[in-house]
Amino acid sequence: MSKLSTPLSASLDDLPNAIVAASILPFVTTTDWLNFRLQSRKFYEIVHGHDVGAALQGFGHDVGATQQQNEDEESKALWRLALVRDYRFEQQKGDGEDDGSLMYQTIRCNPDHDDEMNPFLSTSDVFTASTAFISWKHWRKIDICLHRDEHGQQFDVSPSAQLVGPYFLRAASLWRKIEQFCSDESLTGDLGPMIQSTLHPGVPFGRSLVEEGYQDGKLSAFKAVYSFYAGQSLGDRDGMVLPGLFGGYNVYDHLSHSCWSSPEVLTGSKVVVTKDVNDLKLTVFDVESGDLGIYFRSTRSRTPGTKAVRYGNNDDQILRWFENHANLLQTYSVGRLTPGGFKSILRYPSVNDPTNCSRAVTRGVEVVASSIYAVEIGGIFVFSIRMRMLRPEEPDYMSPEERGFDTCQLVSRYWRITHEGGVEEVRGAGVVGNYPLLREGDHESLVSDDGGRTFHEEDSGEGIREEYFSYQSCTDGEEGSMEGYLQFKAGSILGGAGEVFDVRVAPFPLKFPQCYQY
Repeated sequence: MSKLSTPLSASLDDLPNAIVAASILPFVTTTDWLNFRLQSRKFYEIVHGHDVGAALQGFGHDVGATQQQNEDEESKALWRLALVRDYRFEQQKGDGEDDGSLMYQTIRCNPDHDDEMNPFLSTSDVFTASTAFISWKHWRKIDICLHRDEHGQQFDVSPSAQLVGPYFLRAASLWRKIEQFCSDESLTGDLGPMIQSTLHPGVPFGRSLVEEGYQDGKLSAFKAVYSFYAGQSLGDRDGMVLPGLFGGYNVYDHLSHSCWSSPEVLTGSKVVVTKDVNDLKLTVFDVESGDLGIYFRSTRSRTPGTKAVRYGNNDDQILRWFENHANLLQTYSVGRLTPGGFKSILRYPSVNDPTNCSRAVTRGVEVVASSIYAVEIGGIFVFSIRMRMLRPEEPDYMSPEERGFDTCQLVSRYWRITHEGGVEEVRGAGVVGNYPLLREGDHESLVSDDGGRTFHEEDSGEGIREEYFSYQSCTDGEEGSMEGYLQFKAGSILGGAGEVFDVRVAPFPLKFPQCYQY
């Protein structure tokens, strides 16, 4: 009876450390470990291992090297167990030097995250902890900030809403790629810093979602993404359209341009995470199921459509979708969505993605071509054709003497579209009414109202000169490929005698996205 009345910590003091560490503590909550360590030096040694041994040696205690090593290994195993159990890290196997290295990756959270200038989490605050305990401690701080109410009290959440450490590390990695893209002038010019300036600092969205009644939803990956950046400024700034993180495309009278949105309840458990400039296309996260999809509004009723594109059945759908976009950013180019319009990420594959984009050079004239599938405008393929004359410092350049002209002007086009239903051929004058005149370094956007007999320069907005002439058109939504040629006249159409020659457009695919759409 006396033994039963003995405090638990005193009873466990009589057991060897190895038995306590391997057979008892794994079945006790991590919080209780921390309570135990306050009650006896023995438990402090068990949960903190070598550190306490070193401290005791400093006070003249003789702690053997073997004992210290054993205690250190037991402590390491316990805190790695805590990382697996509390923050869903995977249990590592083996005894290699790098065993469990992911568990030591952790993040310092910002205690002043309520300040609009300071994000809750920053990609620069990811670091490698020296011990598993230190890693756990920082995840615990993030956990506390995510799951406490306005009075500072902790609230319980379901397992599907708990903090998942690896999700946060993945979120940090994808946001780091986006930051690198924005800071790379060779990829974005001045557009990247503009995009970066529109991003809102990350916030711990756990509390606000609980207030909406979603504490039992599948929120782990959602919380991770929004902890670094919590949306993007929309609308104009000093009369200038702000560039969206997800970019867009333009074809005829349809403009698509999507921004990363602060969470906005659409209906029921559905939360908007991206908005298109025309507010007809939304990327929507379902808080209850974890599904992510594209929703469309009817141009007449302005109510949510029923068509949606799903991204699998995993709890990390929003992460996988965002990771894919972060990777694709390196394959996109930047430019103006419309002549003289605002700069944007152009969501067509570029030459950095040779699988989905073609490039051909004929007599110093380069043509780059690619397409995207636009499900929101009837399921068609929108293709982009970008043409320019190469500069002297570039491969495949030809001098004016070698190519036989200083300038050349587009006359006509020919397309050969191959798909399961057969082959379709299309011929026509100019391209969407344009007859661009190319020269080294820039072009003139010339438009004809009478089939190429008279021209006027298309309004390019404050005299803006672009190296590429680019245009977009569309074809039916049937998978296949497209190729052809653009016919140019040396000099200009109205410039008298000049050779007419064909510039090849190499085959590029028309294919449905395998997993992801924007």
